[in-house]
Amino acid sequence: MKDEEFAQGLEQFAYSLLDQLCRANPGQNIIYSPLSVRTSAGMLRMGATEGSVTAKELDEGLRFGERNAQEVAENFETVLKYYKQCQALNMVNGLYVMKGLELGGQFENILENKFYSKPMETDFGSDQAASIINQWVESQTNNLIKDIIGPGVLTQDTRILLVNAIQFKGNWSIRFNESDTQEEEFFLEPGKPVRVRMMHVSDSFFFATLPKLEATALKMKYSACNLAMILILPDEKSSLTNLENKLTGTSLQALSSSMTLEKVDVKVPSFRAEFQQELSEAFKLMNMSLIFSEQAEFGSMLKSLEPLFVSKIIHKAFIEVNEEGTEAAAATAVVVSLRTLPVPQHPPKVFHANRPFFYAIYDDSHGVLFVGHFNTTNLEKSKKCKSCNYKNECK
Repeated sequence: MKDEEFAQGLEQFAYSLLDQLCRANPGQNIIYSPLSVRTSAGMLRMGATEGSVTAKELDEGLRFGERNAQEVAENFETVLKYYKQCQALNMVNGLYVMKGLELGGQFENILENKFYSKPMETDFGSDQAASIINQWVESQTNNLIKDIIGPGVLTQDTRILLVNAIQFKGNWSIRFNESDTQEEEFFLEPGKPVRVRMMHVSDSFFFATLPKLEATALKMKYSACNLAMILILPDEKSSLTNLENKLTGTSLQALSSSMTLEKVDVKVPSFRAEFQQELSEAFKLMNMSLIFSEQAEFGSMLKSLEPLFVSKIIHKAFIEVNEEGTEAAAATAVVVSLRTLPVPQHPPKVFHANRPFFYAIYDDSHGVLFVGHFNTTNLEKSKKCKSCNYKNECK
């Protein structure tokens, strides 16, 4: 699987998961990391019996194509190596195994050498287990993702926990001047405005009008790595729902390539959002249901022949967008249990995000890291707190 194929598969998976998250959370702000979810599920795939129906379901649902476990693992290794070079991004994998159990040799080898995930022995039945794992995730995400493992998630029957944590903090290449930020109207529904902190800048950005999507797109680059935020704003006559229904047949890479450098007058809300979802139902609706059943085939995970199944897939994400840039983080935990160019001189284009919009943090080579949409506001969380500079104390 080459980089381009990996990015395409990741984007297809991202849209499929977005559809399920939107259905389960109507009217809510959504932020998640398809890369985090797919990486955790990719580690799970390494434990599926090769050639089994379980492995095939995961390959199809995760959009891996017709590749064996070794090929999939090598592609994840390439992506993890690539992002290790980006100082604005931290992505790590964790592998916890029940005390006293031995992992299957190939499973342990692939996770340690390809996913950089060294096994850590844990007593899942102890009171301290969740706290230890939560502290590790928190430390890897700049204290943004807290308590991913809630009470009762881990039990004496838990055998393996697979965790991916990802944290990104990037400054805009072209920053917004805070003195230009003003409270303006944001239309959650036509004719029903609320007040938000609206950032404003006029400069050269990559921009595109998208008649087929009934939308316009803007790319705001970060100063680090090759990352950018792509924002897609539905036309006034359209809606966020219509846009997201059409996105499935769209390639962000093609969209990004079609953009041209233009003088653009930009207005974007300053916002922060948190989102958490248990993904079992979403995975089942994406045709990956065997992993949760008595028919799950995870014969490669442990040396002992214990009947295993996935009891939970937990994902939690955070994003903050302000004048300086973006901070985003996400973590995914899979719990496996014992069964029981020159600027033109014409007037600037206009990109005023004063209504619900879609966004993605995106790398041209390896695809999407974070996907979300903004369609509701919380004034307490969208106002800048001078004393704590948007940190968690504002909550």
